[in-house]
Amino acid sequence: MALTKDQLDTLAAIADTIVGVLSEKDQAVLSKNALQHYSKVTVNDVAPFSDADTIAGYLQLSGSVHRESLSDTIARAPKRGQQSLKIVLNLLSSRVGTFILTGYTKPFKSLTHQEREAIFLKWKDSSFTALVSLYKVFTGMSMVSVYRDPSCKVHPAVGYPVYDPIRTAPDYEPPQPPKDRIKMLTLEDVTANELHFDVVIVGSGAGGGVCAAELSKAGYSVLVIEKAQYFHESELELSEKAAYPALYEENGSLRTEDGGIVMVAGSAFGGGTTVNYSVSLKLPYTVREEWAKKHGLPHFISPKFAEDLDRVYERIGASTEGIKHNGPNQVMINGCRKLGYEVYDVPQNTGGNPHECGWCYCGCVDGVKNGTMNTWLRDAEQHGAKFLDRTQVLKVIIKDRKATGVECLVHGEKKVRIHADRVISSAGSLHTPGLLRRSGLVNSQIGRNLRLHPGSIIFGFFDQPINMHVGSIITSCSQFNGDLRKDGYGLLLEIPTISPSFLGSLLPWRGAAKHKESMLKYRFASPLVPLLREYDSAGTVDYDENGNVVLNYDLTSNDRKKLVGGMVRTLMIMCAAGAREIHTPQLGVEPFVFREDEEIRVDNSRFQHWLKHVEHVGLPTKDTLTLVSAHQLGTCRMGDSPFHSATRPSGETWEIKNLFVADASLFPTASGVNPMVTTEAIAIHVAANVAESLKSPSAHATAKL
Repeated sequence: MALTKDQLDTLAAIADTIVGVLSEKDQAVLSKNALQHYSKVTVNDVAPFSDADTIAGYLQLSGSVHRESLSDTIARAPKRGQQSLKIVLNLLSSRVGTFILTGYTKPFKSLTHQEREAIFLKWKDSSFTALVSLYKVFTGMSMVSVYRDPSCKVHPAVGYPVYDPIRTAPDYEPPQPPKDRIKMLTLEDVTANELHFDVVIVGSGAGGGVCAAELSKAGYSVLVIEKAQYFHESELELSEKAAYPALYEENGSLRTEDGGIVMVAGSAFGGGTTVNYSVSLKLPYTVREEWAKKHGLPHFISPKFAEDLDRVYERIGASTEGIKHNGPNQVMINGCRKLGYEVYDVPQNTGGNPHECGWCYCGCVDGVKNGTMNTWLRDAEQHGAKFLDRTQVLKVIIKDRKATGVECLVHGEKKVRIHADRVISSAGSLHTPGLLRRSGLVNSQIGRNLRLHPGSIIFGFFDQPINMHVGSIITSCSQFNGDLRKDGYGLLLEIPTISPSFLGSLLPWRGAAKHKESMLKYRFASPLVPLLREYDSAGTVDYDENGNVVLNYDLTSNDRKKLVGGMVRTLMIMCAAGAREIHTPQLGVEPFVFREDEEIRVDNSRFQHWLKHVEHVGLPTKDTLTLVSAHQLGTCRMGDSPFHSATRPSGETWEIKNLFVADASLFPTASGVNPMVTTEAIAIHVAANVAESLKSPSAHATAKL
């Protein structure tokens, strides 16, 4: 349902408040400062050069001119979210509603810019959760809508290229010849005859891809069903405007119900492995030991699991060879070394090949990143596996408490039943619980125990350009464990890639002028994010009447304290690396700025006082800042009892025979490291158990196509 004129006018007025035209005085000051900053930038082939005209164009920009992008953002939101936003927009379109929410007697769009800005700043500092949520939702939505528009004037002003300037060049040659397309079944293929496979796998990511390869190589007929559309490498578009709607859940803006955590989750052929940052970390032995001893899963400390981790490394080409650290990675390395923190290179799944690409989140045009689309799924195809994209599995068909196939909606057009001797759900922690519930499973652990590795992004602004959008993304990391907690529940420090839309939406908004001042220093910014291995925090995955994911997550006081400790250490690292200005995501903490006459050092008395303030403010509630997450784990965890887990140690569900799970939802706890390698190693284990169950002659079927 489209926005009414009043709703769109109000939304445009909100965007004009957040990204507003500045006064002539503010324009003059910010333009002068920005030009002084950008005089330090050398013109090169990876970004346009900012000048007085482009900077002036941005300072005079009103977010209201991007009405189409604003409307599109609303249209792409889940229906439940759309309805809530429209109710608020209706209120702000009327005198009475505006008075209730703001105290002003005119409709929001009729207020002056100064009055509208004062409203948002009041909401930011409000003690009412609902008003803080309005502040966060509308500031974030405005940034994403305006700054993801390729025509937005912020891009030339800050030197952001919008599209990968190297791989979109007309004469660009990929480092290796492109592979042939993976053939997808058509609607006609699946409706012409009744289909029967040995194994149907729901999902093509780290779990599904490995199971498809292992089982097809073992001689079984395999069908992989993926809800997302298949894109060949040559069809991937390296821009966030195109990538997020095509390759992510909810356009890359999935949130918990209270808005406290923003998540990115892949929804692509190849799952998260298509859009992740190439990070290939093995599961630490302390975690393996915990899973074995506390959850009754001895497989994780067996030589076999260690061998499976090595197998994964070999197949995906995980190596530290060829690594070249970009600006933000070097910032972290420098800061950690000065403070004595351990820092190490992160293995990349690129076969040891140099891959200085900051656009991994859009998929890998070069075909160098060895996600499942480039490895395990290719293996499966070579051994006869079939693939069906753009297809939602509605439920698993169950007869006599055994899985016998799936019912699915093919290409959004027709319901089809496909028979199978075994079904594997590899739909991920967000969707495997939904599939199991829709299929009639009632185990109380399904959809519980959600772990997120929540993080708080810290930004430092430097005197010299950092160019956080250029080069490999995560090539180094550091851990805080022993000094925060003794049992492996610490934090992992990593570096995300940050576009202007993310910088704008993650920095607390403190007025249009301060916002634009920070944005103009985009190329001088560097991000660091401490990711928490939560100990006793957990969440749930549910679904609304339209099937959309509903996430709730509670961060306990114990884990809040630990995350704040990680934030303080991260701030110290940023300072030690030479950041002149440092921001936390806390709404109640102003950024720290070293004066021009001050030496930038951690023992600066003002800085130490500020750190104490950061720690004092802490995280009283998630409303005081926005946390981020890229890892969703544990919602169908495996274990030794149906009272504490959703699946057996084999990956088979407790309730239904021949129905297995193989994805990160199996994790008994948070892993503490990026989950891809662990998920793939677990999938080898699950696939072996599926194969063992199929060895009886009556179970082996030939695919009928």
